[in-house]
Amino acid sequence: MHVTPAELRTLRQDRTVIRFALLGSLAYVLVELPSTGSRGTTIEEPCTKPHWGFVLDGDVEFESDEGRQTLPVGSAFHVPPGAAAHRFLISGAARLAGFEPIDPVVDVSDAALAARGFEVAEVDPSGAASIIPAAVTPLLDGPQIEATTWPMSAYVLTQARFGPGSGYLNDWCDAPHWGLVTAGRLAIEWEDDIEIVSAGDIYHCPGGPPGHRLEAADPASIIDLTPVVSLVAGTRLAPWREAPTEAASAKGRSSIAVAGLG
Repeated sequence: MHVTPAELRTLRQDRTVIRFALLGSLAYVLVELPSTGSRGTTIEEPCTKPHWGFVLDGDVEFESDEGRQTLPVGSAFHVPPGAAAHRFLISGAARLAGFEPIDPVVDVSDAALAARGFEVAEVDPSGAASIIPAAVTPLLDGPQIEATTWPMSAYVLTQARFGPGSGYLNDWCDAPHWGLVTAGRLAIEWEDDIEIVSAGDIYHCPGGPPGHRLEAADPASIIDLTPVVSLVAGTRLAPWREAPTEAASAKGRSSIAVAGLG
């Protein structure tokens, strides 16, 4: 299952544009702030929800009772469940994207969203085209896959680079994933189907069987989340997903972890 940027639903609230898509138990959300930044918007209201996100562009700071921390452009950030009240402060135009757990029974109809204060807008493909975090460069030029992972509470964040002709002989993987194609084009081959995803597309691989594998005819890269509970002995797993793990650096603060993706 995948969604292209043009297929994201669009909402507006407090001068903020929100684009989203439901992908199983997680929603992909893209938030765009105007040149006036977060001042006067719900972004600056105290929040206690967990977050798994990316800073696409703009000057973004995270504030909690432990102080402020700058979130660099091109970084991934994670605020774990149970964290103290926090908020994001943004001084100008900026875009944040990420995945958020969502109750499967939540009502996201136009009427329900309007009742919660959102303006439901027509899809604007031109405004949603550039949603990609900074990709690792250069891309690989050999038929291998290189990956780095970061533990982020219930999920593992993986950044992977695919060289030309890679992935076709990999074992099948049964772990679910939610991710972004950050460069190039990939085939997601299932044991009973196949689909093509390109840079900017958001994808969801439900847990198998049927299993899946990612294949790249030309260089490509991705960023995705995989539930920790699915990375257990006996589960079919692509070998490159067993990459060395790095600890996301919180720079002395426990309420947020930040991983550099560039």
